[in-house]
Amino acid sequence: MRHLRTFVTVAEEGSFNGAAEKLSRTQPAITLAVKQLEEFIGLKLLERTTRQVSTTVEGENFIPIAQRLVRDFDSAIYDLRATAERRSGHVSMAIVPSVASNLLPDIIKAFSAEYPGIYLHLDDDSSQGVQRRVERNEVDFGIASLWKPNKLLNFKPLFADKLELICHVDHQLAKKTGPVKINELEDTTFLDTGITKTLRSRASFGDSKFDFPNITTLLAMLRSNLGVSVLPSLAIPAFSNNLISRPLVPTQAREVYLITRKGWTVSPAAEAMIETIIRETPSQIRKHNLTLRTNEANHS
Repeated sequence: MRHLRTFVTVAEEGSFNGAAEKLSRTQPAITLAVKQLEEFIGLKLLERTTRQVSTTVEGENFIPIAQRLVRDFDSAIYDLRATAERRSGHVSMAIVPSVASNLLPDIIKAFSAEYPGIYLHLDDDSSQGVQRRVERNEVDFGIASLWKPNKLLNFKPLFADKLELICHVDHQLAKKTGPVKINELEDTTFLDTGITKTLRSRASFGDSKFDFPNITTLLAMLRSNLGVSVLPSLAIPAFSNNLISRPLVPTQAREVYLITRKGWTVSPAAEAMIETIIRETPSQIRKHNLTLRTNEANHS
């Protein structure tokens, strides 16, 4: 590429001295580079006289090709540097809906202000779906609770939110005050989700014939007073006229992790997004009354 750039500059300047000055190199170095290019190609590209330099017919035909190659090379290097310097790039992530809708807006706003040239793509999915997407390398990283240990993935703790009972205001459990004991759920119609299946006390109140992995569907069933369920505080609607939530005893929490592939180097753009999430999460934890998780986890 250095030889091509030298040839193009000499042809455009019509002078070895002019090319040397423009490229900040010595005149002998410019002459040698052109000579080496001609020897490599096997054709004479420039005619040299004591007063000027002109192109041969072959050199004239080659000039636009060489110019395009140099231009494309410079453009590619510029794009790579822009990516490395986080001035451009693309980030894809998969995140559970409750985190995506509550924590991510402020985080993405901060990220976009700092990195306006980076494009973001976000898919919301269940914890199982998020983990699978990261494992299959469909996204750069994910944010979700632990679905099951996986030797291919790293799980970095971010925060935890408390699990609460949620039911219709007309349900019998909504008429009491104070926390609800886990064993009080034994005689109720329980609606399962991916979250409830990870409860330590889940087995104590038997199997459920209802399983609604989608939170939107689950909330619709709860609004019809079909039964009760358990959700993390972030997933519980802030304002609902016909649903009520109550704390559980013993207290249980959902752990939320930043999930990446082991041995995989993320792009500079994705790395910038991860750094922003880690930096901004503490303020979101305070805002939503969550619990900070700082200890490293290695579920494999």
